Amino acid sequence: MAIHLIHVSDIHFGSGESHGRINPDTGLNTRLEDFVLALKKVVDYAISQNIDVFLFSGDAYKNASPEPIYQKLFARELKRLSEAGIKTILVVGNHDQILRSTQSHAMSVFQSLEVANVLTVDKPTFELIETRNGPFQLIGLPHITRNNLMAMDKYSGFSSSQIDDVLVHHVHDMLRDYYDELDPLIPCVVTAHMSLDRALAGIEQELLVGYTLTFPSDIFIDSRVDYVAMGHIHKHQVIRDKNPTIVYAGSLERVDFGEEREDKGFIHVILERNKTDFSFKTIDPRPFVTVDVDVTKSVEPTEDIVKCVNRDALQGCVLRVRYKVLQDQMLDVDESQIYRAARDCMSVRVQPEIVNEHMRGRLPELTETSVASPLRALETYLDEVAPDRKDKLIERARDVMTQLNAELHNEDG
Repeated sequence: MAIHLIHVSDIHFGSGESHGRINPDTGLNTRLEDFVLALKKVVDYAISQNIDVFLFSGDAYKNASPEPIYQKLFARELKRLSEAGIKTILVVGNHDQILRSTQSHAMSVFQSLEVANVLTVDKPTFELIETRNGPFQLIGLPHITRNNLMAMDKYSGFSSSQIDDVLVHHVHDMLRDYYDELDPLIPCVVTAHMSLDRALAGIEQELLVGYTLTFPSDIFIDSRVDYVAMGHIHKHQVIRDKNPTIVYAGSLERVDFGEEREDKGFIHVILERNKTDFSFKTIDPRPFVTVDVDVTKSVEPTEDIVKCVNRDALQGCVLRVRYKVLQDQMLDVDESQIYRAARDCMSVRVQPEIVNEHMRGRLPELTETSVASPLRALETYLDEVAPDRKDKLIERARDVMTQLNAELHNEDG
């Protein structure tokens, strides 16, 4: 019989709260309530569909020291899964790890309490998991850092890139050893919290905690593996659709406007040996809407901005209004009317950009999200000013940032 598995990732309770407000009835931030509702929808689905396994591939909170309310709300949903007899697998992600400690993480409490039907992957793991519809084999990798290698004397003279190469080879060899132990008749799921070379990065670059390393996707390609459940990248994407299937579930809710056009949800996996199927299920995330208006040639700038807000804003959305305006027009813009037009939105940010008639304006592609990431901002800039040399310059920039990250991480360690 087929095993039904839910693959969900990167919940990040506590993130994105600047886009919400306090709900006077609950005392909670409305965006936190969105994140909690998103997780509840997944758990409701799992229970209603008699799902066998709930696999969470890392990053439960925005950091490794979550507020008690975040832990309470997350634990409440885990309790529902446990009571329904659903096997739950929790992978420790980079946001769940305490950088200066290898002994504790944000999900240690669930191990200490020995919550029924909950397995925490905080070290490389190989397990045979029994379910109501038969067994499957699990290979689990938490977020892997080079801290331990850097502390070893035999690697003391290695550069950061050399240590990265050693780590990649070490993980590859470890996985091959696990693959050799697999029973070829029983389906196998591999789960890991890491960046793969074929993945398209998302907003996680701006949320990055500590140093991260990119691994080659080929380390997961083996005929004995059926499904690879990836976490860490916030953009849902299918890296490989079969033999084996490799999927990033993506984050469960939008964190910022960098995810404005990305749907959010989870994966329903129908796991069978050599015949695995999967489908993406949306949780209908709260919409993020950007209204861009150029009123530099407008006679009635306020009226024109309000018209655009009335046309594009969605009820209950997180709204961003960006308008270009000349310096001598500023007094003609009544932002109170803009806020009034957006009164049915959850929150609104009004961002004027004063345009100098005699100077070239800022690149429109340099959005709030792109400038938060140095590499992304540099790529956008080079697209405009030096497209023919972009790849070479970006590669040099990556080398510099890798070295800086390594030096910073050494100091932190």
